Amino acid sequence: MAKITTLRADWVLPISGEPIPNGEVVIEDDRIAEIRSASGHLADSVTDFGDAILMPGLVNVHTHLDYTVFRGLIEDVEFFPWIRELTFRKSALDWEDWLSSAIWGAAEAVAGGVTTLGDCTDSGAAFYGAKALGLRGVIYQEVFGIDESSPVSQIVEELQGKVAQLKRESAGSSLAIGISPHAPYTVRPALFEALAEYAKRDNLPVCIHAAESQAEAELLAGGRGAIAEMFERRGIQWQAPGTSTVGYLERFGLPGERTLLVHGVQLSANDRHVIREHDFAWAHCPKSNAKLGVGVAPFGLLSGREANEESAGSVRVGIGSDSVASNNTMDIFEELRFSVLMQRGARRQIRVMTAKEAIEMATIGGARALRMEREIGSLEPGKRADLCAIRLNEIHSAPAYHPYNALVYAGRASDVIWTMIGGEIRYSAQNNQRLTERFPLMDMAPVAKNLQKAAQKQREWRPSNP
Repeated sequence: MAKITTLRADWVLPISGEPIPNGEVVIEDDRIAEIRSASGHLADSVTDFGDAILMPGLVNVHTHLDYTVFRGLIEDVEFFPWIRELTFRKSALDWEDWLSSAIWGAAEAVAGGVTTLGDCTDSGAAFYGAKALGLRGVIYQEVFGIDESSPVSQIVEELQGKVAQLKRESAGSSLAIGISPHAPYTVRPALFEALAEYAKRDNLPVCIHAAESQAEAELLAGGRGAIAEMFERRGIQWQAPGTSTVGYLERFGLPGERTLLVHGVQLSANDRHVIREHDFAWAHCPKSNAKLGVGVAPFGLLSGREANEESAGSVRVGIGSDSVASNNTMDIFEELRFSVLMQRGARRQIRVMTAKEAIEMATIGGARALRMEREIGSLEPGKRADLCAIRLNEIHSAPAYHPYNALVYAGRASDVIWTMIGGEIRYSAQNNQRLTERFPLMDMAPVAKNLQKAAQKQREWRPSNP
């Protein structure tokens, strides 16, 4: 017999339709059965969130759950020195450290209303963290190889082994497995070609950090800048392609419709034709970009919304928090607020992004970016029962006149009181439980203890060549 659950709130936000005041959502097992105005009676089978918004679970299209242990550790450092120190510090951690870090990060996501994510993982721990919390999404196994120390065939063979293991482990979960050639400056051309062939042959999703920094743009355009200087010091041979990052990636025949590009700060008007032709999706990470000083992504180019752009609305763009090593939190509401305000400030236009468009980017837009829009991203009959409830009666948010505006301009991750994934309650803060007790299907107390042990290793870490 099907399990029927009815959820009610002062606002129901379907995304695919207009907000419903005093609405309710009927769940049948792990699917949405109906969205409607609330009936007059309150039966025992009805959960009423009251002064709250009930909406689709949020989609965070770019995270690094592994790096949760690095939160607040490397601050006020330019982008390239920052990423170099992060790389060095990774050597101080073992598997248990990575696993605790990833589980804690996954719990932060779920507690903030995130039900689906796209995560790039080097250690592979992000998969197990996401699986432990019941998250939906795509886990991209990262791969590196800029120098000639390891043959391309060896790198690809090792990657195939990791992917095969993660696919076996993903049985019974809501996680798909992909690959992430990390970035143009960490993957050499011959390896990019081999990885593109592998992805097409095995129909794998692909995620690449692309067009993020000025140093990357200078490297590709003319073989200059901080990354080029590092290559010279390490004896790495590099022939500048003399093009933009998007133009460079196009050469490798990546499966565009399954490729997610992250950041897109250094885009040019010429890139939009490549983006449109190949149907690349984008992860927009405004806070991380700003905090590391790499710039403000041209959202009009990312989304195809530039004046007279024929592809307006057709480019798939989702919101990404990036890692808490660069962002400090995975608060999607704060991410959306930054996105709207930064775009308006940079462009000096109100119409460049609205609160409604921002929320769409964190729901159906993210679902499209991950090619999951048929299953998630809006409240519609037949879609997965992935929802979150956000209270509106906090000191910083009341009164609330309109759900989109309330969420973007005053909402916080801490306002989330309940998260459901696939019909199962994964987070509930309706009572006065301690933080570690708010996850009904996961004991977080030992994870918190192990995370502190991993953090102590980072406090004691010293560079080998100071």
